[in-house]
Amino acid sequence: MKKHSFFKIIIILVIPFMMVCNLYSFTDQTTTERVIRENKKFVNFINVCITNFVSDKNKEFLSAYNKHFNGEIAFLQSDYRRSFKKIYSSQKELVKLYEYILKEYYLENSKNILDSLAPRVIRSKNARARLYLTLGYRDRTVSWTHYTVGDASNPRLYSYKLYKFEEAIKMARRAKRYAFLALYESLDDETRRQIYNNLCKKDAESGKLFYTRFIDKDEKNIIQEIDKDYESHDSGKKLTKKNELKETFFEKKVEKRVRFRNEKRLANFLLNGDFDQSEDILRKYIDDFNFKIIDSTFDVLSVNAKKSGSKEADFVGFKLHLLDNYIRLSKSSVLESFHDKVKVDDGRENVEQALEDDKKEIKKEEKKENDKKSNLDVKKDKLD
Repeated sequence: MKKHSFFKIIIILVIPFMMVCNLYSFTDQTTTERVIRENKKFVNFINVCITNFVSDKNKEFLSAYNKHFNGEIAFLQSDYRRSFKKIYSSQKELVKLYEYILKEYYLENSKNILDSLAPRVIRSKNARARLYLTLGYRDRTVSWTHYTVGDASNPRLYSYKLYKFEEAIKMARRAKRYAFLALYESLDDETRRQIYNNLCKKDAESGKLFYTRFIDKDEKNIIQEIDKDYESHDSGKKLTKKNELKETFFEKKVEKRVRFRNEKRLANFLLNGDFDQSEDILRKYIDDFNFKIIDSTFDVLSVNAKKSGSKEADFVGFKLHLLDNYIRLSKSSVLESFHDKVKVDDGRENVEQALEDDKKEIKKEEKKENDKKSNLDVKKDKLD
């Protein structure tokens, strides 16, 4: 009976201890997994910024990514503490990169773009353009606020700093988007017709059929094309050569009729300067409309500036900011070039450090034992 009770006591004491140990390992795993997933987003986000704007910070980015990579390797090896330390160290380096890029590029560039476009927008006296400009300046101020909060936060809370800096970059991007929309809204009717023509022309080059019969035509020819009905237009096309036909054979008859009717409506709206209605129609046929309309705006304005010899703004240079605003790369990704440069850290330095710590602990214990012996010897001498 005594043996059974003894074993019961041991089981009661051991099982809670094992549960606590498993709980700690579980919390280490889940916490580390969350931190890795979070840091991976930070790495991918800054990759777009560095690829588009910064070319002199590749070494720092590689160092931060290498630590993140080894953090993932350590996680796969179930070494959660070492994995967490690697990720934490990676975030420390990413904070410096984020802060540098945010201050030197996004906050500075967004202000320069808004200031350079403000005179044109104000001269236009367009209410919507002025509203977009106001929203752009507002978002730039919000971006600066996010940066200030992140910079003033606890120096060891790297993930919080990265989150605030990321939000600051997003707001700076949105400020630039509003600036470009303000530029578009500030233009006169004739320039906006050119932009719509250029937009449809570039979309037709990619194989789209919409509005192709109105592209690059003057007002007289557009009116003549509007007066045609579907039957005469369709029968006229059959007489042309097969290689000149742009329409595909599998487009349904109903779709052709609907497209024909919407093309006429769009041409009427553009002639009358009703660009809001024109936009509603085009959004149904042109994917990624906001990006393409701003891109066409820069194309048309750069051509017009060359013809007039004006150097009011660098519209071609704005395209880089437009790509970045929509999370697109202007060249090959910097992060992808790191795949053959990262090195797996097997954790030897940690093992060596642990051995050194163990040696130090052993020396401390030996010193304590020696001190105890010397104290006992002194006491014996006193007793004698």
